[in-house]
Amino acid sequence: MPSVLGLKPDDINPLEKRAKYTISIIGCGQVGVQFAIVFAEAGFKVICTDEDQNLLRLMAKGKIPYFGREIEKRLNSNVKRERIKTESEIKTAAANSDIIVLTISPQINTRNKLNFSKIERSCKLIGEVLNQGTLFVYGGTSSLGFIENNIKEILENASGLKTTKDFGLVYSPIQFENNQRAELFINQKLTLAGSDKSILKSAELIFQTVMKNEIELIVDFKKLEAAVLFSIIKNDVYLAFANEIAMFCENSDLDFFEVMKIVEKHKPKDPEIMGIIKGEKNKFFMFLENEENDNTNVKLFRIARKINEGITIHSSKLAQKALRICGKTLRRAKISIFGSIKPKSSATELIKLLEKKGAKTSLYDPFCPKGYLKEDTKVFKKNLNEAVEGTDCLIILNAHYKINKLNFKKLKARMKMPAAIIDIVGIIERKKAEKEGFIYCGLGRGSKN
Repeated sequence: MPSVLGLKPDDINPLEKRAKYTISIIGCGQVGVQFAIVFAEAGFKVICTDEDQNLLRLMAKGKIPYFGREIEKRLNSNVKRERIKTESEIKTAAANSDIIVLTISPQINTRNKLNFSKIERSCKLIGEVLNQGTLFVYGGTSSLGFIENNIKEILENASGLKTTKDFGLVYSPIQFENNQRAELFINQKLTLAGSDKSILKSAELIFQTVMKNEIELIVDFKKLEAAVLFSIIKNDVYLAFANEIAMFCENSDLDFFEVMKIVEKHKPKDPEIMGIIKGEKNKFFMFLENEENDNTNVKLFRIARKINEGITIHSSKLAQKALRICGKTLRRAKISIFGSIKPKSSATELIKLLEKKGAKTSLYDPFCPKGYLKEDTKVFKKNLNEAVEGTDCLIILNAHYKINKLNFKKLKARMKMPAAIIDIVGIIERKKAEKEGFIYCGLGRGSKN
């Protein structure tokens, strides 16, 4: 296998030369899938692997959850041309790769404590088959010092190799704004961090084949780890501001979205700034873990997180209010939620809250392709019609083109009228819904009438 360390421009240019290099993507979430597509289109051989075997089966057919049709189309094209292949075993994928990209981020448990075991387990498996001359790229989100103190140490101990001398280690975080699903990350400004300039130069040559903007290099893992965490916190504070203003608008009979159009005249309406998205909860607590270790005090950040977490409770109160106008109670209501099936998402947390109050719930994820859900699933519905059949209330947590095209006459025929629509992302035209007899409530929408 060719060594990636000391790579020169002539080694990967023109495009035909890249076919001799294999890149394995470990973790096929939002970041991993995009890495796979852009590297495959740049001419590299790509192997995708993930613990979710059901996800891999879908990818082998060119399908993927949570993305727009354009990205799925590009995935399907690369799978058909055999530029992207799937592999069920991490060790097999890593053993046959010149470049390994790990995109798994820490998980968070019910006590808001971070769990790094999945990353550490993956690194151990990779280390056991790591080839000399391989470039290892961590593309997830890291806590302060995690790459240097954990990833590096595990890889070295499992492989018997040393970083810089035997293999390269680089940090390449990709951040997404507003649940980016429609376009790839190639237009972003990418920053790479490492402990060695020559390794960073090799990584830069590889990433230059897919990125359109100049790439920044930092010879310091911890500095980039901090910058990414600060960016996440900044986003969380902004979401808290948006949520507070939305609440104010509700109580003042104002439309938050209309007000924000005036405040930000140069920006188009962007419903996904709403707090029901809640930012990256696990990444937020990654920052707080460092706060606890360093004995610092970040009151503003904690308050912002508390505000954003409170939007789930507020959504249930809006549903209770609208159902009461319909002459119904939350305890006996049948409620359909349009949101994400991902664990610990706003939708799954809202389901727990509503069912605790006695409601019967169902969940439809418009970003989830057919065949991803298990057959025995009761809460998750496979299509929009099945999701709304006989329901008293519809709660919308996701902005999606299918929801933009809701036919209220057909919806009325399937739901149990009088019925309520709770619009958290500001995607529904209120007048059209009310014209068909629906009781409408929305986050940030004046509701005195």
